[in-house]
This record gives sequence, C-alpha cells and structure tokens, in this order.
Amino acid sequence: MQRDLTALSEDTGLLEAMSIMELHDTSGLPVVNSAGRVAGFIGEKDILRAIIPGYLGYMDENFLMPAVVKIRAKVKRVGYDAVREYMTKNCLVFDENETVLNALVALFRKDVKCAPVVSNEMFVGMIDRETILRGFFRENPEEVEPDALIRTAK
Repeated sequence: MQRDLTALSEDTGLLEAMSIMELHDTSGLPVVNSAGRVAGFIGEKDILRAIIPGYLGYMDENFLMPAVVKIRAKVKRVGYDAVREYMTKNCLVFDENETVLNALVALFRKDVKCAPVVSNEMFVGMIDRETILRGFFRENPEEVEPDALIRTAK
C-alpha cells in the first residue's frame, strides 16, 4: 500500500484535478469529504466523459472525434466544475485489513488500476495492481503471503 495521502476535495475543479494527477503521475485520485472519508474517485475516464459526453459509445470504427477546437472549448466550460459532478461515487474501496490477494482479485475483476484504502473509514493510502505485482516478482517471493494484509504491502 502506498501511504501517499494525495486526495482531492469534492470542490476541486477538473483542471486542478488534472494538474495534481499529472504532478503525481497517476491516472486517478480519491475524492474525500470534509471528514476525510472517501466520497468517490476521479479518473481519466471520468474526466473524458465530462469533456466528451458519451465518448465510450463513440469508440466504434465509424466514430469521428470532435475537432480539437471543440474539445478545448468544452474543457474551458467544464474545467472549473467540481470533481463531485463527474467522480465515480460508488468506487472500489478497501479496508487496510483486507488481504492483498482479495484486493488483487477485486481490482482485476472490476478492471480498476488502483483503489483507496481506509482505516476506520478514514483515507490512509492507495493500493494498485502494479504494487501488488511487483511484490510477486521480488527476489524473495515468500515475503508476499496470499493472506498478507494490504497495510503491509510495499
């Protein structure tokens, strides 16, 4: 688990969210409420949906992408909208006492790269497929036990 507590507030604008995601080299971040509890998750797909509504439905062979000028105009219109308007509200969240193996299975099944980790409902870090997989390829693979807890994953 990564104990980087980078998260967005529900009032963070989309442009600011993108800037923070770029700074931290991530494709998404948890959104926390004023009490520090995970309220949702905003990722690149959510932001693309805000800029190009219905874009997933467009991704067939006959789709013609809107002109860049139109996309930029849309970014200017929605760039200051709060992430709460576009975030995934019922996102995958793990308790820090969940096992690494269960987390990996859930991330894979839901086709999610990463998810917030909580302790007593408070955001405490992130778990991602890459971190878990790196653990399996370490020199001493016995260090990664299937029933190891997320809070111990490195």
